[in-house]
Amino acid sequence: MDKFIRVIGAAAPLMRINIDTEVVIPMNRLVAHKRGELGRYCFEAWRYGPDGSENPEFVLNKPRYREAKILVAGDNFGCGSSREHAVWSLSDFGFRCIIAPSFGDIFYWNCFQNGMLPIRLPEDKVKELAAEIEATEQPLVTVELETQYITTPVGRKIAFTTDPERRVALLEGLDDIGMTLKLDGQIRAHQSRDRESRPWIYRREENPRVARLLILAGDGVGSEILAEVRRVVEWFIATRHLAVELREEHFGISAWRAHGELMRKETWNEIVAADAILFGAIGSPEYDKIPAEARKVDQLLRMRKELDLFCNLRPVRTLPALAASSTLRPDVVEGCDMILVRELCGGIYFGAPRGREKLADGSERAVNTCVYTTPEIERIARVAFELARTRSGRVCSVDKANVLTETSGLWRDTVQALRDQHYPDISLRHMYVDNCAMQLVRAPKQFDVLLTENLFGDILSDCAAMVAGSLGMMPSASMGAVRTDGGRHALYEPIHGSAPDIAGKGIANPLGAIMSFALCLRFSLGLAQEADRLERSVAAAISHGARTADIAQPGEESISTKAMGDAVLAELEQNR
Repeated sequence: MDKFIRVIGAAAPLMRINIDTEVVIPMNRLVAHKRGELGRYCFEAWRYGPDGSENPEFVLNKPRYREAKILVAGDNFGCGSSREHAVWSLSDFGFRCIIAPSFGDIFYWNCFQNGMLPIRLPEDKVKELAAEIEATEQPLVTVELETQYITTPVGRKIAFTTDPERRVALLEGLDDIGMTLKLDGQIRAHQSRDRESRPWIYRREENPRVARLLILAGDGVGSEILAEVRRVVEWFIATRHLAVELREEHFGISAWRAHGELMRKETWNEIVAADAILFGAIGSPEYDKIPAEARKVDQLLRMRKELDLFCNLRPVRTLPALAASSTLRPDVVEGCDMILVRELCGGIYFGAPRGREKLADGSERAVNTCVYTTPEIERIARVAFELARTRSGRVCSVDKANVLTETSGLWRDTVQALRDQHYPDISLRHMYVDNCAMQLVRAPKQFDVLLTENLFGDILSDCAAMVAGSLGMMPSASMGAVRTDGGRHALYEPIHGSAPDIAGKGIANPLGAIMSFALCLRFSLGLAQEADRLERSVAAAISHGARTADIAQPGEESISTKAMGDAVLAELEQNR
């Protein structure tokens, strides 16, 4: 597109109102003629008579206006069709600028897209300019876009304004695509930031590769609940054409029984290579029978640390059908929908020094160290703030700054500073952890996004589980930073633990694990609609009466782990 700096040339007055784009260029001329060939047909019905001869009375046929570059027109110029061809025809005829009191909206913006400058002036000024053009011997007009002035044939200056962005585009000769390319660096930087905070909305490849999902059932009830998760995943593969390769490895006690070690190198390689891990549970009395040297490394904490799974999301939602299952009153929990954002790789779980030692008097001394750095706090706080922007815009940050003045003080100061500098649109409040625990059972609906450090998040999420009715209903997602290839390490697990007291009885609630797979669909596989499908099916199964023992009311029939899986699959089939 040619740059528009200024235009100097004859101006022609065409003071008719409501000049339609069909009058500018008849539709029948668009069939056989393309851009560059439309100028001869511009205003065809007015320029020529029925016999094809020129109409000498039409203004553009008069010798003084034949080479006009500026058209001065009446109100509502360019109304009618949205076709760009009207602008093309005027441009092919020789016009670079049109001055009128008003324009058809689409025609007006089409002008900018095609190197034409439309200028809006008050009606009285347009009429004065048209009269002056007709009265002078030489109808010469100058339009300066840089200064935004029109110089009339007698030397008068008329100021005008235009859209600032479109003005720059014309001055630089850029259409919408050109303007977009000009901002390429800023756009790419924004996309990079957005991809890191919301990777689930981006397709990674034109032809999505097959994702690797690794099942680690683990200890206790893990194998029972993950069996139901596997059935759900296989349903999505078979019915919804989910592009995943499903793998499974022993973990924990089952690994010790099968291989004589809790974490084989081969299993660790699978963990590192996986796009997502579907995890069951860890913990069993049988660990006491394993040599201390073999079990000194907590393999779940190892995964969190070495894969840098710093971001733990724990949604808490009260399903209407389970409001009575909570130990809290239905009116307290009904409609509750919050999410805990827990920092997972720092704090007292990983701080050093740590350990136990014998003292000279025979007693023991134990040390665990709580450590946080500004970058650790900032990156988890960013997750909370970005998540709040997709919800109600409210974050409650939990700490114990009145006592733990060092770590919690740094936490509070860092979160506040980040909010003030980058997230002024987010409402932030700070709350002491003991008060938060009380508020979760007093008035849980006050919370939307709860931001916590590692230890506090572990405790508060179990407390919040009562809002959902049971620990068995609670899913979680643990995720690392987005890599340069767009992927990220992620582990999805229910928060209820191994529950060794009911392991092997087939009565554990698999819904927390199934809902964890819904989080996997949303965050790792970028399939938000499929995640919604699964979450709706779980809610439907509950509303239709499916209850495992943990969410059944007194006198209410409870079903097995497998039967609950059957109920969810039946709802998926019903709404496939």
